[in-house]
Amino acid sequence: MRLSQITAALGLPPPADGGDREVHAITSPAQATGNDIIFSVDARFDDAVSASDAGIVIVKKGRGFPGKICLEVDDPYLGYARVAQLFEDCTPPFGSGISPTAIIDSSATIAPTAAIGPGTVIGAGVSIGAASRIGARCVIEKNSSVGADCRIDSGVTIRYGTTIGARVIIQSGAVIGSDGFGNARHNGAWVRIPPFGNVKIEDDAEIGANTTIDRGNFEDTIIGRGVKLDNLIHIAHNVTVGEDTVMAAQTGISGSTRVGKRVIIAGQVGFVGHIDIGDDSFIGAKAGVSKAVEPGAKITGYPARDLMTMRRIEAAQAQLPTLIKEMKSLKMRIDSIDAAAYSNNTTGGKGPTTEKQS
Repeated sequence: MRLSQITAALGLPPPADGGDREVHAITSPAQATGNDIIFSVDARFDDAVSASDAGIVIVKKGRGFPGKICLEVDDPYLGYARVAQLFEDCTPPFGSGISPTAIIDSSATIAPTAAIGPGTVIGAGVSIGAASRIGARCVIEKNSSVGADCRIDSGVTIRYGTTIGARVIIQSGAVIGSDGFGNARHNGAWVRIPPFGNVKIEDDAEIGANTTIDRGNFEDTIIGRGVKLDNLIHIAHNVTVGEDTVMAAQTGISGSTRVGKRVIIAGQVGFVGHIDIGDDSFIGAKAGVSKAVEPGAKITGYPARDLMTMRRIEAAQAQLPTLIKEMKSLKMRIDSIDAAAYSNNTTGGKGPTTEKQS
């Protein structure tokens, strides 16, 4: 890849010396050679960057490293993300075209530029968009649609009626459109409630490995545009996740909860059902969210409360051993004072006396 392609992706002019050198890879400072590019986001790593053989480094504006071509940007981490995409291998993992071992219903519509891996099963009425890459042993059930330029990794199950937009990534082991957990009770036994809705995943969303998304009861479960879901997440029936929300691993969202736009959800968060999570809010790790969250709020803890309140509580908890020791010392002093006061009261303020024996 030419350096001019990289500077264009960063919105920068070509290097002042006019050079357009070949760049082989983006990598870590320790692994880099003279034709590689690295990035620097923290001054703690300046020594490693300076000592690296890398010829090119992405840095924050105003910073530099002698002897290296420095690409100055507002946010080096964002610059790293954009350049890394240029080096990503986006070729189909099992080659172009349709594998001879794939099983495809005659009514399915597959774009000529799509790739279908070995052992994949595609049902009736399914459509696969242009340049989409379907891995090995995937199952895409009847009447589902996959948009253009999607990446469906090996071992994904997409159940009937699912709608997937363009440029969506679904990683291995994910199940899209599973039945929700709906049951009615009768005489101590459970009666299954079948779902009639579907799942809709909008453009540019990413679904992590072994994540499950249940279909809606009547209306669709919706994953909004640009949503990023980590591995091992469960989204229950009729949940709506707003655009550009990000969710870390092992989070679980109960049915009919509505998550707003641009929400940041840390790992192992649990949500009850039928609540609204406001736009631009932040939910800390392991929070138990049992009620609605206002837009822009920052909460954590179990039950989830205001983030700064919980931080003060956690800081106070760390002081508990010292506080208990001080409390015991204070109690001893108070007991001593009380004993002295009692003694004075019973002796008329003259302190303890002894009667002279005759």
